[in-house]
Amino acid sequence: MAVQPVPGFQQEVTSIVPALRNLPPDARRSLEDILSVRRYRKDAYVFSEGDEGSFVCFVVDGGVRTSRMTPDGVEHLLRMLHRGDVFGLSGFFEPGTHTATARTTEPSTIAFIPNAALRSLAQRRADIAWALLRLLGQRLRDSQEHMAELSGRDASHKLAAALLRLAEENGVPAGQTLVVAQHFTHRELAQLIGCSRETVTRVLREFRQDRSVDLDAEGRLTVHPRRLQRYIA
Repeated sequence: MAVQPVPGFQQEVTSIVPALRNLPPDARRSLEDILSVRRYRKDAYVFSEGDEGSFVCFVVDGGVRTSRMTPDGVEHLLRMLHRGDVFGLSGFFEPGTHTATARTTEPSTIAFIPNAALRSLAQRRADIAWALLRLLGQRLRDSQEHMAELSGRDASHKLAAALLRLAEENGVPAGQTLVVAQHFTHRELAQLIGCSRETVTRVLREFRQDRSVDLDAEGRLTVHPRRLQRYIA
């Protein structure tokens, strides 16, 4: 459940999203005038599959996972989102209901811009409309990369590609490794690449043995990119 709206984040939101930070100052102010910010506790639902898609959402801090249920009732993890990521964008381009569920992975601050107000603004400002197209283009590229991961030759290939992407997007350099602040379970990683939890456990054991990856008891992920790259070469 969300707590009270949080003031004072409007300018930060337009500075952390790459497609928005280079907009002219007056365009950024126009966006800041129509956005709101809320704080969520861990494991809170931002929206659920089937809810009306009324807002474009931005992660200000914390983390969000998006997932959807398959027809046979199995949850499939779609994306792990962090600071500066945008989600719920499809409702801006095609009004309708959300096709996925968004849930926080830790205490998080989320910004919202109503689709109706954003459409009106985009019709008046070509630079804002272009920024939104850039966001959509990035989302399409991310989807294509994810599909490429799922088409890997085997589970080692798929998991190595997924872990490299997570580390590149979310990791903090620590010597020759990247440390990801978000926590992951074996089940979440299995959902991300579409295989069983038992398979992920087996492959992670292999990765640990050659020190390509470490996933500690609390789910913190450390990746050695150069070593892990061998599994997808």
